[in-house]
Amino acid sequence: MSDREPEVPELPNRWQEIQADETYCSAEGRFVSFSQTQVQFGILYDDLGKHLRAINKGLVPPKGNSGLVPSEESDYNFKSKILGKGGDRRFHGKIVEGILYFPGKMTTH
Repeated sequence: MSDREPEVPELPNRWQEIQADETYCSAEGRFVSFSQTQVQFGILYDDLGKHLRAINKGLVPPKGNSGLVPSEESDYNFKSKILGKGGDRRFHGKIVEGILYFPGKMTTH
């Protein structure tokens, strides 16, 4: 029996590789998790994985950057922001027990 905590896997770079409700570690060092609905949204609306890379990148200034920025939605902490194709959608996440959880909230602007 080991005293070591199990290692948290790195965040995959494709939505198809993400298991719902599994905890991953982003490049920023943040723990993230996704609902099945969020994974389905990612597969449907983020075929190039831009939102996934933005989530992996972490916090960025709101103007002119792809990454995580504060969410204006009630009860949500952050949203993914991308530039270019697909940039009209945002995936919103909230901190739940220290993990940035994406339950499947998506908005457009």
